[in-house]
Amino acid sequence: MTMNRPPWKARRRRIDLALVFCAVLIVWMLWRGDDTALASSAINACFLLAGTLLSVYTGAAVVDDRNVMQHMGPQAFEDEEPLP
Repeated sequence: MTMNRPPWKARRRRIDLALVFCAVLIVWMLWRGDDTALASSAINACFLLAGTLLSVYTGAAVVDDRNVMQHMGPQAFEDEEPLP
């Protein structure tokens, strides 16, 4: 059974876009200066989302690398281009 390496480039783009969205929303809410419960909740939710994204991204990478190593062996991570 052959298994191609995962498309990490596409995953990184999605994570980066979500983190940029969180950062922009936090900066925008702080710049507006609204000291309301809604603004506070939005900022807290963005920090929580960013932390969750980073935790899941790194955890999923470890699990995925382990699975790739089990199926493809050590040659899976040689310095070569991924298979199409």
